[in-house]
Amino acid sequence: SGGSKAEHMVRHLAQLALSGVEPARTVVIGDAADDAVAARHVGAGAVLYTGGSHSRASLEGVGVPVVDTLGEAVVVAERLAR
Repeated sequence: SGGSKAEHMVRHLAQLALSGVEPARTVVIGDAADDAVAARHVGAGAVLYTGGSHSRASLEGVGVPVVDTLGEAVVVAERLAR
């Protein structure tokens, strides 16, 4: 624990890279603007979901796709990961 989401994301993707996971083909599904910022920090894509505690307007201000259901988030994430 401790550190920013971006710092955690660096560590997570470093571990995933050991299994051949590429950041450029990774998409973070989150419910807060800082999830998208952390994804951008490591070269991953992001999709934000409106089911959390943040308003759609605040999520849309980040510049990544924003969806209303987790099902939609998965569809968009699959498209972005190609």
